[in-house]
Amino acid sequence: MLAGTPGRGGGLAETKKAAESVIGAFRGLKANILVQQFIKEAAGTDLRCLVVGNRVVAAMKRVGGDDDFRANLHRGGKAVSVKLTKEERKTAVRAARILGLSLAGVDLLRADDGPKVLEVNSSPGLEGIESVTDKDVAGLIIENLAKSARPPKVFRARRSAPR
Repeated sequence: MLAGTPGRGGGLAETKKAAESVIGAFRGLKANILVQQFIKEAAGTDLRCLVVGNRVVAAMKRVGGDDDFRANLHRGGKAVSVKLTKEERKTAVRAARILGLSLAGVDLLRADDGPKVLEVNSSPGLEGIESVTDKDVAGLIIENLAKSARPPKVFRARRSAPR
């Protein structure tokens, strides 16, 4: 599913025939679907990068529950601290910028050929990330808003120049 499902509705098709069957079923329901490549080396983990402004202010690694390829905290996953690579930070910021977001939860997978964007959340939850990183993420968001806020323009009537 394409919107707000915290890990629900996702599945793993292990063969081409299984994928065709699942895709056909969703098409029959006229449902919006998204098909993604399975990244085996990610091993049931993903990285949640919280982008505020033009930088990653916090990140955590989410590890899937027992025998689940999804790492969503809502689905029984666990959050642990993580150190991002420069390339991961750059990828997260670029994904948010491309979508025109000054606040985003960018989920990445660690693949053998570099970070892969799994999804970008325009309204990311803060569940787990503040406690894992020991950062006041909400405060960082507010600080960024305050810095980027502009006072309203005051319109003044122009005086006509004497003729």
